[in-house]
Amino acid sequence: MPADGNNKRKRPKKKGNRFMRNAKGFAKQGIFGRGTHIDDGQFNYFINILDAMKAGLDDVEERVNMANNVFDQTKDQEIHLSSNQIVSKALESLIGFVDDVHLERYFQKFGDNLRPMCSDRFASHVLQKMVEIAFLRGVGKNKLSGQEPPTSKRPKPDAAEVEEAYNLDTEFSKEHVENCRQFVLRIAKFLLNNLEDFVWDACASHIMRTAILCLVGIHVPKIAFEKGGTEIAKHRRMYQVPEDWSEVMKEFPQRLELWPHFEEFPYKEHSSALIGVICLALSVIDKTMLKHFGKKILMQSMLKPETDEDKKKNGEGEEEEEEEKIEIKDEDDEEKKNEDTNATPPPTLPKVFNYASSIVLLESLINVAGAKLLTQIYAMLFHSRIAYLAKQQQTNFAVQRMLQHIKEVPDLESIFTELQPEIEALLKMGYTGVVSSLSAACLRLGTKQAQMISSLQSALHVQGDKEKSKMFFQCLIKLKPLEIASKDESAFVHLHGSLITQHILQFNKPIFLVNCILDLPATQLTQIVNTPNGSHIVDAFMQSKFIGEKSRERLIRQLEGFYVDLAITRHGSRVLDECFKASQEAQKVRLAKELCAKANMLKGSPFGRLIYTKYRLETYKLSPSQWQASLEKLKNTDQLANGSKKRSAPSAAELFKDIIS
Repeated sequence: MPADGNNKRKRPKKKGNRFMRNAKGFAKQGIFGRGTHIDDGQFNYFINILDAMKAGLDDVEERVNMANNVFDQTKDQEIHLSSNQIVSKALESLIGFVDDVHLERYFQKFGDNLRPMCSDRFASHVLQKMVEIAFLRGVGKNKLSGQEPPTSKRPKPDAAEVEEAYNLDTEFSKEHVENCRQFVLRIAKFLLNNLEDFVWDACASHIMRTAILCLVGIHVPKIAFEKGGTEIAKHRRMYQVPEDWSEVMKEFPQRLELWPHFEEFPYKEHSSALIGVICLALSVIDKTMLKHFGKKILMQSMLKPETDEDKKKNGEGEEEEEEEKIEIKDEDDEEKKNEDTNATPPPTLPKVFNYASSIVLLESLINVAGAKLLTQIYAMLFHSRIAYLAKQQQTNFAVQRMLQHIKEVPDLESIFTELQPEIEALLKMGYTGVVSSLSAACLRLGTKQAQMISSLQSALHVQGDKEKSKMFFQCLIKLKPLEIASKDESAFVHLHGSLITQHILQFNKPIFLVNCILDLPATQLTQIVNTPNGSHIVDAFMQSKFIGEKSRERLIRQLEGFYVDLAITRHGSRVLDECFKASQEAQKVRLAKELCAKANMLKGSPFGRLIYTKYRLETYKLSPSQWQASLEKLKNTDQLANGSKKRSAPSAAELFKDIIS
């Protein structure tokens, strides 16, 4: 199993801070940003603007005033200034807050110089942002329903959400809205008519992807100083767009698939990303066309075998890497050679698995593919190779994506048969995400659940002995075998170990794992659930349909004496909240009594104060019987509200007002 400390990823450095530091450093040498030349005064002006933006402005009105002032300064120099590295960053950050006059002036200036602007490495960022802002103003408030989180749980909006809200909520003139729509359509048609020039262009390719997503109503914010592209699924929002836009979008795949070198698209970085965005767009507007387009990519390109020329290129790259490495000889060299000799030779892989860009495209296609196309992808690319692919650094994420989206039970059973003997090896190699995705697939499709539990017991060396089997939970949350986990007294909970535990608790028969959890000493159990990853195990325990009421009560009672320890921490307070919701009335009274006994300690923590206020423990001190009666009244009101949504439940303050007064 992987060591805890050595495999931690380094926290990425903030790109924006480094950019500003470098820009000011080069300015001392007389270099005022790359691209077109600007003078010292202009450089200082725009650097100060960027500093102010990064420091954060208090409200939208300040951003709007700053944006309009900055864009006033660029009058008659729009193209020249946009092509400078420093200025383009400032314009990109502020263009979402300019008024209609300034934005339409940029529409005209850029529209007269589209070809050079699409390929300019700095002005292209401004143009891409202009397409996004024009899209938001063009669609207005036509957001599709069911995308907003509940109001009570909505976090503080970030810069992108503030910008989006401003462009959606501000009342622009009908003429400006129409001009914005025409600009989006104009850029999309220009790129469509110049596909041959721009498919391979590093700058224009990004504009093309944004335009394609806009044509189908998908908004993905572009934020200055932040890398985009990897979080499309996470941040995207859907909007209703004019009907003729989708017809323009469909022309992109129709033209591309007629190209003689279409089969090479997945193996080039920019064309691969473009195909991935087209697949995402087609999944929104035309599933049939997506199936046809995806199948063509699969048959003509992804199944293509690797040629000798491709192998030679890859071989040269590997040789260069090997020359840089220092050979270390040890006593186990002979044993390793023997192991390599006896090992099963790797299967012959299609070309798609040998290039990073094509693997990313494959993952994108799996994300949006329907059941039939997904089955074809599995049968042609993964079948009989999935165990090998799961153990490779470059391809194990594609295996995870397949497991997350597989829709047919026979396909999952076939995958499980291949991966089952490799679970222990996957855990040793650190590819725990594959095991987590496999358990999630077993839960989602309701198959191979007992075999999954048995395989994990075997992989963690806790099978066949009653004493060993009691350690299943501790081994599972750490994803370490019995020999190592038994010596580990820390409260460490592996992320994927927590997820696998949550999946098993929601299986049809989780009783074995439930008993392992309930047999754990209260002190150790409290330490585990008081961690970020461990706290969610309690959520699954309380919410599982296949865990009985008695088991829930037993878990809650087992934590008695540690309620205050949980209440005063961030993650422990969440656990306590779940326990309170699942408790019977008598248990709630015991819980409140224990918390009130250490009220000073509870109120000394911000999380404890929230618990103290939420459950009206001050009221409990005054009258436990009336507090309990009010809880019963609240429960009955909630049941009534669930049965009939017309009547809203009263607040806790209303229920306790007779006691408070």
